[in-house]
Amino acid sequence: MRRTTATALLAALLAGASPARAIIAGDDPVIPGVSTWVAGNDLHVDTRLSPALPEDVLQRLASGLPTTVTWELRLFTFRNLWFDSLKDERRYAVTATYRPVTSDYAVERRLDARLLDTKVVPTRDEAAAALAKVPGLPLFTMGDHLLGKKLLVRVRCLYASGVALGVVPTSAETAWVRSGIFEWTTSGAR
Repeated sequence: MRRTTATALLAALLAGASPARAIIAGDDPVIPGVSTWVAGNDLHVDTRLSPALPEDVLQRLASGLPTTVTWELRLFTFRNLWFDSLKDERRYAVTATYRPVTSDYAVERRLDARLLDTKVVPTRDEAAAALAKVPGLPLFTMGDHLLGKKLLVRVRCLYASGVALGVVPTSAETAWVRSGIFEWTTSGAR
């Protein structure tokens, strides 16, 4: 009897935590695909969340609290019979904040904690759209050390964080999704 009550109480408390609720409900956003292309020596990555963002993240954005979505992007050397080899990794973070004086949103984009730019968008939908995608940024610089190697990019997105039971940190994130395999040559990627 005691064990059942404690288990039910624990489940109810976890269900009250927003990231845990999204996991239990099974309506998590996913990354449908990752596209890559090379321009000069820069590897560009484009991806998005589908569906865009869960309702609790949109409520946080509407409440005026700064809302951050962090994208982790990793460049790997592909190996058939062994683990892929990590070559480089980047963190792309987008923070949207409601500005009540002007009734708009400030969208701040950072790459590896360095500010890229800050844009002002008029609506919550535009701010949410900026949070839910990586818009073809040049994220990796291709060098001679990658010549002739088969490469791929893996991406995941951390879109919510919280605390369960008052002390246990939780996060809601997508699974890792990888791009197609490509090869870096002197004439570019193929």
